[in-house]
Amino acid sequence: RFVTDVTESEAALEAVQASIDATLIGGLRAFDWETAAEGLAARFRGRFPEPGAGSAVGDGRLAVRRYAREQSQPLDRREFLAVLRRHTSGWTAVERASWHAFEFLLEPGRERAVVKAHLELGGPDPGGARSMLEATVHARVVEAGLGQWRLDRFDVTEAVAVRNPHPPFREITDATGFHFNRSEANRELRQAIVDTRSSLVDSGLTVAHWNGDGFWDLLATESMNQAVLFLNDGKGGFTRGAAPYDDPRLIPSQALLVDLDGDGLDELVGNRVLYTEGRGSIGLFTRREGEWQFLPNALEFDNPSGAQRTDAQPLTAGDVNGDGLLDIVVAGYETDQSRDPERFNRVDAQDGADTLLFINHGGLRFTEESDTRGIAGARYTYAAHLFDFDADGDLDLFEGNDYGANDLWDNQGDGTFRALPDHPAAGDASNTMGVAVADWDNSGRWSLHLSNMYSHAGQRVVRLARALGGEMRQRLGRLASGNQLFVQTGGKWEDRAAALGVNAAGWAWASLFYDLDNDGDQELFVTNGNTSHRDRGAPDY
Repeated sequence: RFVTDVTESEAALEAVQASIDATLIGGLRAFDWETAAEGLAARFRGRFPEPGAGSAVGDGRLAVRRYAREQSQPLDRREFLAVLRRHTSGWTAVERASWHAFEFLLEPGRERAVVKAHLELGGPDPGGARSMLEATVHARVVEAGLGQWRLDRFDVTEAVAVRNPHPPFREITDATGFHFNRSEANRELRQAIVDTRSSLVDSGLTVAHWNGDGFWDLLATESMNQAVLFLNDGKGGFTRGAAPYDDPRLIPSQALLVDLDGDGLDELVGNRVLYTEGRGSIGLFTRREGEWQFLPNALEFDNPSGAQRTDAQPLTAGDVNGDGLLDIVVAGYETDQSRDPERFNRVDAQDGADTLLFINHGGLRFTEESDTRGIAGARYTYAAHLFDFDADGDLDLFEGNDYGANDLWDNQGDGTFRALPDHPAAGDASNTMGVAVADWDNSGRWSLHLSNMYSHAGQRVVRLARALGGEMRQRLGRLASGNQLFVQTGGKWEDRAAALGVNAAGWAWASLFYDLDNDGDQELFVTNGNTSHRDRGAPDY
């Protein structure tokens, strides 16, 4: 039995979190073991693995150890703190120390609670090497008077420790010339927008061979505001070049450079949609005689008067009909008629925007054929990727959606598509923000990584909300469970993210598989986070 009033339970957790932050976590950060001890009750008992316990995981560059519960012994308060000291003894600082509860059950007497939490500790040694310890903890807290709480049980059920003996990445942005010049007034204006909890997802970064010199260049775009081209100088730095946008109204939030006419030179196309009476259009830039030329109506589609106007998000290119020409998918997010309170549904929204499929007929001539080729619906699409998911020789389309289930469109071999709503990757709503496809395990088969949102608060609240039905509880639980990694096993796709330890990455956005350390296998990099209110006590979103 436990308190199911969400407001009361979360208020108690806030007090517990404040107590743990001020004592155990604060003491760890400062190597102040007396303060850390104040967070532990007099009759405290816990389990925490010794640094040398557990089992080593083979890795060419990193020292990795995994710990299970049975690999640690019961400890009293003094012994527990001694183990923590041994974990951090070689560190010059504790740069990361955090405790986040994903389950909190307050007992009816309001004097005790059981907690499941994630603990993270990290810091450098004198040589610049860094260590990180991540643990899942089952704990019990007791009320100690005056609003203070103490831990009296602390059981590490699983943990992993990683030590990188080499100095980590250095942040060299300004030194390379890859930076923006924002005025203080501009920064203040953007912060004011953030403080209203309005979205500022209006920018993108494109990596491409802009000038054909063999070095990767960068194009940064901020919708209807600025586009900055950073040309790689081949010496480890960037110089600014001229992007072809003469009118800021043409600047997209996302841009794609791809050769659409087969002349060996990339075209530049973005997700900025312009409207005239009865028509919508996306222009593209092409290079002719060494100069950029804008084709304003290259990607055109019907948009009858009074119809909704699309705010597009991702765009991707591929030959969907097998004619040797690259076609373009532009996925819509929302329209000027979206989020009507009478229709909008945060779990299964159907009032987003259409996906547009532009078929390439050569000579930079395109027709929009999404409906006739079977791609329908109006989801809030935030990520799109063309890849041959079923290994039948054609490109299929995956769409990651906000506020609803994802879509997987199976190419039937001729550039027409059928929906696969029962595929595991197109199941419950996940608020998908990014997609990455790779053969990360060298199995010869694609895997699909989806960047979603992991929420400690969501995990807690769904457990407590008694009014939720079974189906809605399952849906909301999926929303809070974080990233997914679908792998192919025995001909079936299965989400293995939690089992492989890659589901919890906070509020995740784009992700990328790449071989970071040149050892022949691919690491997974996931961006996360969001803007913050200037008042740290106010909600961010």
